[in-house]
Amino acid sequence: MTFAETVREILADASKAPERPTPGNLAERISREAERYLDRVRFDSAQYVRHPVLLWDDWEVMIIGWESGQLTPVHDHRGVLGGMAMLSGSLLEERFMTPGLVPRLADSRIRPEGDLCDIGPTTLHRLISKTPRAVSLHIYRPPLRTMGIWDERGMIEIRPSTFDVGEEVLARAAATPAGARC
Repeated sequence: MTFAETVREILADASKAPERPTPGNLAERISREAERYLDRVRFDSAQYVRHPVLLWDDWEVMIIGWESGQLTPVHDHRGVLGGMAMLSGSLLEERFMTPGLVPRLADSRIRPEGDLCDIGPTTLHRLISKTPRAVSLHIYRPPLRTMGIWDERGMIEIRPSTFDVGEEVLARAAATPAGARC
């Protein structure tokens, strides 16, 4: 079974449960499966690397590989719910408020390995890698198609959400047997 098939099965099972599944409450379950694929995550010294895992029904799952010091722009998710799990390393998450439509830092916290968090539909944040390498799992409902990009003056553009590698890297991969990782 591929990683994408495993994730689709988790999402399908969760959708049959009496409680409505959210990205945040599925992050832990999917992250346990994702650990079997960490040896396939790609890194690039020039930028963080976004890997598609699954786009199915009203869900999107991706993994991001980070090198030290890499950061996202300050961004929003255009009303999309999200969940994030730290699979390895740590990220600094800065969350912003927008008084007068200008971003102002409201909260800053380290997201260490094993951390889980919800990303609300109105969250404005930035992620910064704080370890030599980090890997994070991101789950969105509905799929993240665009992001609002902000600077110190306010929102400057709406950018499409894109990937840096093809599905063959993680989505179509079979799991590495337990204990076989380097």
